[in-house]
Amino acid sequence: MIQSANFKRDYVAFSAVVIFFLIVIAEVALAISIPAYLTRENVLAVQVRRLQLLNSFDSLRNYVRSASANENGKKELQLVSWNLNQLADYLREHSGSLTSTEIAQLQEVVNEFNKVVSVISQKKSYTAEISLDTKAYVNGVLRKSQKK
Repeated sequence: MIQSANFKRDYVAFSAVVIFFLIVIAEVALAISIPAYLTRENVLAVQVRRLQLLNSFDSLRNYVRSASANENGKKELQLVSWNLNQLADYLREHSGSLTSTEIAQLQEVVNEFNKVVSVISQKKSYTAEISLDTKAYVNGVLRKSQKK
């Protein structure tokens, strides 16, 4: 005859089972909540980058308005300002749907424009005015018309 020990159901065994199920439930909750948290953090990071882009863009537009330049530089600043106005229209319409890659590309564009405006505001210019000597051309045309 086989004899077995009689186990009593007591509070220690019951608490062990309860703790086991609590641990399993906590692990399942972590397995679900960590990816959701990381996704939410990624979304928040994109929002922060979007706000940084818009902030740097607005400060660049203010910088262009207040920059002083020489004669050629003023025309170049007008071109930069026109481009920034075009970009402002795009950002106004699509800033909410920009991806992380697009935000990075637009931030690069803003940084490049900032470098250009910085050079122009130091009274340097990317263009040089060249005066044309048209005397030879005009004199040649006048001679031909006088011969006829």
